[in-house]
Amino acid sequence: MPIIDADTHVVEAACIWDYLSKDDEIHRPATISMDEVPEAFKQRSMSGRKFWLIDGKMYGLGGLPTDMYSPGTRDLTNVPARIEHMNRLGVDTQVIYPSVFLNLVVKNPAAEMALSKAYNRWLADVCAPTKGRMRWLVVPAPRLMDASLADMAWGREHGACGVLLRGYEGDRTLDDPELYPIYAKAQELDMPICVHIGTTSPSFHAIAHGTGFRGNIVATIMPTMVAFSALMASEVPVKFPKLRFGFIEGGSEWLPYAVNKTRRWAKRFGEASRTEKMLADLRFFVTCETHEDLPQVLRYAGEDNLMLGTDYGHADTSTELAAHKVLSARTDLGAGVAVKINGLNAAKFYGL
Repeated sequence: MPIIDADTHVVEAACIWDYLSKDDEIHRPATISMDEVPEAFKQRSMSGRKFWLIDGKMYGLGGLPTDMYSPGTRDLTNVPARIEHMNRLGVDTQVIYPSVFLNLVVKNPAAEMALSKAYNRWLADVCAPTKGRMRWLVVPAPRLMDASLADMAWGREHGACGVLLRGYEGDRTLDDPELYPIYAKAQELDMPICVHIGTTSPSFHAIAHGTGFRGNIVATIMPTMVAFSALMASEVPVKFPKLRFGFIEGGSEWLPYAVNKTRRWAKRFGEASRTEKMLADLRFFVTCETHEDLPQVLRYAGEDNLMLGTDYGHADTSTELAAHKVLSARTDLGAGVAVKINGLNAAKFYGL
């Protein structure tokens, strides 16, 4: 049975921006170094002494220092080394998410589109020689909708297996009708919507991270939980009946709370009944973590809608490179359930 790592990362390198078009060179991120790191950055997962300067804001470059990875595996400048590491971990396929784009707040839509387009083309070229071992997601720039829809189609033709969104896109929740064109195009292309922890909301950033990151791990996950609840209670799953949604790297122990709250809301306001198999019926998938109370989560999620990711490439509280082996060793799930979480469910979600 396939082992699919449903959540891995590239820590972006400067070579990505060589894919900027001539007209977009004006938006090339600058690299800056600092002798003393600002306090607000010291606890962030993408911390260090080097930063991208993008549209006047700093974003950590290079990831937290760690000895878990050999050179070139995190930034994909040495793809054979990453494939070899996958082999040692027993992983057949990695689905690769970005790093800097997870919390990128760019005022200029043209700059966001330029960076996204360069990233998409670079990653398509990087993944193509791996013959499906490494798969990637299209990063759109929803404020430039026509250009984003065209990039989604281009990405599908070049090996993309999903579309990245964040829990808040700008100051909008994901049930906002302005995002419907992305959902319609994704459904047409049979590409799932992949909601990774993170946000592009200026308002949320100002509130949650204005004085640093320490103690704000729940704030990091919250936009994903809000996106899940907003979509579950909305018309989106009905309006786009073949579209799949995944909620990535937020764990899964919040699911019972979110599902129960949605059911109670529906009952109170006379909305359509929520079935016992809500995630399956709505085509919602969630990544879990091996330390969680999964038998309890499975009561609400069902065994066909949980996936597992290692957070490969990062070095934070979500990172567990041996997660698939740890899950297989659990005695409270049953071998069939572990096989589904370790790969079969992700294959269904990503269309692999």
